[in-house]
Amino acid sequence: MDIAIFNKVLFFWFIFYITPGPVWLAVMAATAKKNYHQILVFFSIFLTVNLIVQFPQAFFSVVFIDTVIRLFGEIGFIFYFLGGGYIFYLAIQTLKSHQTESSIQLSFSNLSLIMLLSPKIWILFPSGALIANQLNLGLLTNAGIYALTMFIISSVMFFFYVMIGKIGQIILKNNFSYLIFLLLSGFSLFLLFEGIQSIL
Repeated sequence: MDIAIFNKVLFFWFIFYITPGPVWLAVMAATAKKNYHQILVFFSIFLTVNLIVQFPQAFFSVVFIDTVIRLFGEIGFIFYFLGGGYIFYLAIQTLKSHQTESSIQLSFSNLSLIMLLSPKIWILFPSGALIANQLNLGLLTNAGIYALTMFIISSVMFFFYVMIGKIGQIILKNNFSYLIFLLLSGFSLFLLFEGIQSIL
């Protein structure tokens, strides 16, 4: 296994999850005023949905990208630019809205719907799958590594967003949207850079 490519996969998931989206807004809103026992209950819901919904999404993305490249040639770079453009759009919208609050409650059903309907997930998972397929370990192995690293990193990031929900917005106050803008912009540049590299 190419360690450099594996590290890129890890980096992709880290910056994917460090940039807030609908799932994390739900986590922050649902846990901000909960005690530790209630947070652990929410975490068990999150893990269950992650295994049932997001793990297959990640796995499917690798298979989908492999199929697209085999059928239509080396056009995978398009997903880098689609993902980078979408993330930059989110960055601009965040900066314009100055809103970081959400009234979404974290339950099995609505968290599943958020993951299934989130444009961020469906547009960006294929971008990361392009990187994962560079592992060259076979389609199923590539997909398994991609999905497993997603599951582990997202589980760790759950507690990061619990912390952000409790203290982050208090500390950052009106500057929170600027932090999100910078994180999203950085993610956009990463994807665009990978896209440019893939066609050079």
